[in-house]
Amino acid sequence: MYFLKIFTPIAIAIFLIIFDYKFSYLNNLRQSVAALISPIYLVVSLPSKLYTWINEQGTSKDQLLNDNQSLNSELLKLKVRFQQVDALALENKKLNSLLESSYALQKNSFTVARIESVARSRLKKQIVINKGSNDNLKVGQVALGSNGVLGQITQITPINASILIASDPTQFVPIKNARNGIQGMSQGVAENKHQLLVKFIEPDSDIKINDVFVSSALGSKFPNGYPVGRVTHAEQRKNESFMYITLEPIQQIHNLEFVVILNNL
Repeated sequence: MYFLKIFTPIAIAIFLIIFDYKFSYLNNLRQSVAALISPIYLVVSLPSKLYTWINEQGTSKDQLLNDNQSLNSELLKLKVRFQQVDALALENKKLNSLLESSYALQKNSFTVARIESVARSRLKKQIVINKGSNDNLKVGQVALGSNGVLGQITQITPINASILIASDPTQFVPIKNARNGIQGMSQGVAENKHQLLVKFIEPDSDIKINDVFVSSALGSKFPNGYPVGRVTHAEQRKNESFMYITLEPIQQIHNLEFVVILNNL
């Protein structure tokens, strides 16, 4: 009897498994039972699902914050790189403008330097560049901009040099009229604006507005033929031995960043 109590349920179970496998008659019953117990399964599994959802939300938020911080960092780096590219492009443009200037420069006859500071007081007009005696620069060398004569080195240190620009009242540059060769001497004016006076031009000389004066080799102080200034005013004043002539410097310094130092002096 005990054997039948154990064997009968096992036999019935095996029969139902084979019967269901062959004919699938219990599918409807299985689906009905599954539908009946599904709310119970949902309630039982809810704590686990809730814990998983909360954990995922926390992880997603941290991940989003990390991703956002990383993207902001990359964006900042890209902006800096673009700024560097723009700065390099502008610097390259300025250098090209300097080296492709209106005057001819012989190969290996110059040194390019960057302007570090500009003094524009009424009585002192000079610039400081980032090269000095360590770069073989010397007092007396001439500085040029992309358009013409800028000035002359007057002080030097191992790493810097001071250039007295042409519009300083103590700076004299031998010049000549590019149109007819009339020679004179330019001198800076003691005022805040940059202007040059032309000295020693004989009365009634052929000087016209917009005439260009270039440097002269007279006295071997400056090389010959580099643009210095353009005539803005010319007249013969009473009781004056020479004409009164003013020039506007061709090489302005308000937007100048690089200069050329001639090495052949």
